[in-house]
Amino acid sequence: MMRMTRTRVADDAFFGELEVHTDEESGSVEVSGPEVPAVAIRRRPGAEVNQFVPIGSRRSADLDMIVGGDPATILAGPGKWTRGSYQIRVAVKGGEYLFKPNSIATTQLLRDGTKLADFSMDDDEGDFIVHWIQTRERVLSVDAAVGYALPVAFRTGALGFWSMLLRGAEALPD
Repeated sequence: MMRMTRTRVADDAFFGELEVHTDEESGSVEVSGPEVPAVAIRRRPGAEVNQFVPIGSRRSADLDMIVGGDPATILAGPGKWTRGSYQIRVAVKGGEYLFKPNSIATTQLLRDGTKLADFSMDDDEGDFIVHWIQTRERVLSVDAAVGYALPVAFRTGALGFWSMLLRGAEALPD
């Protein structure tokens, strides 16, 4: 199976055009734009690749993240039985993000405990649907850059525990 390299443009309501570049082979996602700081998430060379995760791994030890030129800490849940196990925590200079599924299709982005937006992404086309909960004055450009990078690296949404049980163990990624 050949893995894809792709660049697409997302048109954000608050921050205009953002370029999202993915390289599945190397396991990288990069977001940039005239109004946002650059964000990059990369799978470390030699890391075991999980085919069910777009960036190739949910293991924090296998991932590096840079936000606006500064290193960030990324802690990814294992993504197994509960919706909460799919959450991602990111610590950046000046704040902490939580990217946490809130339905089968959407994942909410919180900064320092304040909900900022709901993100969803069409896996087939890679189109974003972003519903900003806060007003433009309360959303930082870094919020958008981090918010667009995480769905591409990890997808949005997750089944709940009971749905997972009803679907059976075959619904679980390795």
